[in-house]
Amino acid sequence: MSKNAPLVQALCLPYCVYYKPGKNEEYLCGGAGVIERLLRAGTPITVVRSDRKRGTVPDESLVKHLCKACDFREHDCDFMRDRAATPCGGFVLLEQLLGSGVIALEDIG
Repeated sequence: MSKNAPLVQALCLPYCVYYKPGKNEEYLCGGAGVIERLLRAGTPITVVRSDRKRGTVPDESLVKHLCKACDFREHDCDFMRDRAATPCGGFVLLEQLLGSGVIALEDIG
């Protein structure tokens, strides 16, 4: 998925420790793709600064549903190599939305 400036501002900058402004990377993470699809479908998503701590145990069902189709999974994803690493911003926001009941795993695809 190609970068979308409003999504980068709302998701990548506040949530993703890996996003580097100005880095010549063409694609967004799989989580950003899901967030963009949910926004287009009218799902109310409130973006707030994450307080997720490094090493927090991830929701493996979210890993199964989201990460399997992500373009970064194979080569560029620290989180897939080591679950103690911080996940991407899309994962963090989706984890919060699942936890608060705004979305269900079925909404992720």
